[in-house]
Amino acid sequence: MPHSTEHHGTTQHLDQLIAEAADATGILPTIDRCQQLHDELRTAIGQLADQVRRRLDYPSDTAEWTRCEHALLQAQGALLGSLGAGLRSAALHVQTLGEAAAALANCIRDE
Repeated sequence: MPHSTEHHGTTQHLDQLIAEAADATGILPTIDRCQQLHDELRTAIGQLADQVRRRLDYPSDTAEWTRCEHALLQAQGALLGSLGAGLRSAALHVQTLGEAAAALANCIRDE
């Protein structure tokens, strides 16, 4: 079971990833950094999606349930994309992954 300091460190790392991904289209990172962000965000999205799915195991008609279901669909769409052929497309994809991770993280933080 993770300790509160481990959870805080994981959350802080995720927040940093999301922030860097959001900034990716402003000042373009290197293609290597885009690849690193891509890999880390895909892993984070998978873990967050599992947590959100467990939370949504019971059907509900609430706005919160609908928002989290939408976040899962957004994440699935983001995971289907790729870095593309150029740096700009890689940065846009990383930004999309970051947005999906942020949406999922918001579902978890609302607990």
